[in-house]
Amino acid sequence: MIYSERQAKHETGDAVTDFDMVFRRVKGLAWPHVCMAAACFIAGFVLFTAPLWGYDDAMRVMWAISWLGIFAGASSVIASFATKAPQSLRALEPVIGALMLACGLWTLYFPVAVEGLNVVLFGVACLMAFYLMGTAWEMERRGVGRWPVQLLDGIAVLGCAFFGLFGLAGAAGLCKVFALSLYVAAWGFVYACTALSIEAEAR
Repeated sequence: MIYSERQAKHETGDAVTDFDMVFRRVKGLAWPHVCMAAACFIAGFVLFTAPLWGYDDAMRVMWAISWLGIFAGASSVIASFATKAPQSLRALEPVIGALMLACGLWTLYFPVAVEGLNVVLFGVACLMAFYLMGTAWEMERRGVGRWPVQLLDGIAVLGCAFFGLFGLAGAAGLCKVFALSLYVAAWGFVYACTALSIEAEAR
């Protein structure tokens, strides 16, 4: 079929418009939550697959979690200022990101004893849980998404964290429980990204 010149221009205009819409959405994406979701998925996979038979295994897990904390914290701080999406509760993303960066550097250069691995993982899960609760508050404040769902997600992460802290899954299930908590947190950050992203203005 031969298209007329007017039809060609119209289709070209639609393509440009669609590209501009995608570009605006990318600029307005809540990138800190994307970074946190990716870090939680990776950390959950590391914990789920990591053997925990002795001192060396525990130290490798600690090392991996420290580096993931550094990555998640640094990328979250940078993304919170690079994105056009407003920050949750004015400064939630950069504050949590800076805290994770500091904790990751601390545990990397001043590693805790092996017996404290469950405490470190509990701290990570609790931080993720309260971060998710903060995004639930932001959803309620903006009137977007379903904040009760996000709140329940944070509570579920916190419940898994306490389950692992008290050793209710035994030594063999320690990493698996905390992996579950991080997987649940990761999906919470995916939902936060979906709800709190905006469509940035075209330049």
